[in-house]
Amino acid sequence: MTPSLLFADRIRNIAVTGSLIRIEVGVASLPTPTDAKAELVACHTLALPLDALVASMGMLEAMLKQLVADVVLKVQAPATVPVPGAEKADTPRRRPATK
Repeated sequence: MTPSLLFADRIRNIAVTGSLIRIEVGVASLPTPTDAKAELVACHTLALPLDALVASMGMLEAMLKQLVADVVLKVQAPATVPVPGAEKADTPRRRPATK
């Protein structure tokens, strides 16, 4: 079997179904003159057994470490995702008055 090239701009979705993980990848569509925004369109789905994904994680981690060592990528602090209502959580709550 001849391997073929699969290109994707990024991962669109990841889902686990039973013992398989499905990774949906997409490509950016070309913007139209009326809408200057490119859209990420699904193009392929990679389905792997979970144990195959776990076995592959070591290779992915090694590749990331090499890219950082070669200064192809820079390590960044993890992005924080705002939690709705979190700003209220910092304020102390008052107990209701008792009679």
